[in-house]
Amino acid sequence: MFGIQLDNYRIMKRSLILLSFILFVSLSSCDVVNDITGNGDENETVKLYPVLVNGEWGYINAQGAIVIEPELQNAYEFSDGLARVRESWGWKYIDKSGEFVIEEDFQEIRSFSNGKAAVRLDGRWGYINKKGNFIVNPRFREAHPYSDGRAFVRSIDYSEYLYIDENGNEIESVNMPDDLDRIDENQFADGRALVRDDDLFGYIDRSGNTIVDLKYSEALPFSNRLAAVRVSDRWGFIDSNGEVEISPQFISAGKFGNGLAPARKNSNQFGFINKNGDFVIPEQFEQVRPFNEERAPVFINGKWTFIDTDGNQITDPKFDEVEPFYNGLARVTIYITVEEEIEEQYGYINKSGDYIWFPTN
Repeated sequence: MFGIQLDNYRIMKRSLILLSFILFVSLSSCDVVNDITGNGDENETVKLYPVLVNGEWGYINAQGAIVIEPELQNAYEFSDGLARVRESWGWKYIDKSGEFVIEEDFQEIRSFSNGKAAVRLDGRWGYINKKGNFIVNPRFREAHPYSDGRAFVRSIDYSEYLYIDENGNEIESVNMPDDLDRIDENQFADGRALVRDDDLFGYIDRSGNTIVDLKYSEALPFSNRLAAVRVSDRWGFIDSNGEVEISPQFISAGKFGNGLAPARKNSNQFGFINKNGDFVIPEQFEQVRPFNEERAPVFINGKWTFIDTDGNQITDPKFDEVEPFYNGLARVTIYITVEEEIEEQYGYINKSGDYIWFPTN
């Protein structure tokens, strides 16, 4: 009898241990899901992609299934877990379920980055958080996305461009350039921002200190710890302290991505170099763009396609326009003629070049 009770006790104990384990895994899984889906995580990655169907925008998942019905007037990529959309002629933000989470009377809005988004209200730009509350009051003529805790803005009276911190305070330094000019690629990367004054380019750090003197007639932002700069009539690359890493020798050069950078040295065609300045993909393309997610757009015989880091085409050149890969997919555009008018159709391909979403409009 005692033996039977002992056996029953052992069975019950094993069952309780198993049940506790299952409960722990379930709770842990929930925590993991929350981390991935970003409930409260401003760096959330949402793998949804805007598509146009019969003139209205919705979203598909990475398998090409519609998850947010096409009912929007415009739609953009998700960033920091939210996407900016236009609905009923107003700009709003939605979450991954398609629910409107911020819907104020903003005249314009930008995508979230660093947990903040630039919005325009009554003709002035400021920044809101994910609750829709202003954290930097609207007092700028222009406002660009935050990166590395800094944002590039223009004063309301048009008199100056400047960088602000996360609280909206101006970044100032003793040796910061006196009068910054506007540039398109003004975000911080690798702890440096490209700046321009009197048509000369240099770089500052997050505190506003001039780290690389403004002495270049042309320059690009840092990427993969290197930046392309033009010296006389040739391009080379410098490190974050301004030291030459690749000597000026290229007719044209672009930003590094995945350890490779587009360049042109001895011909009218582009190839890709490594960080030693050696061509690892020969000069052979009419146009190119930097690598992202191990794929780079290349232009061949009037059409675009993508290559991998070995230089192999993932599909025949057949697209009229392409966008960089993000979260495993790239949006591609096909031009079609309808009643003597050209219409754009948008689709998505994966890294193998297969359609996940055939072009639609």
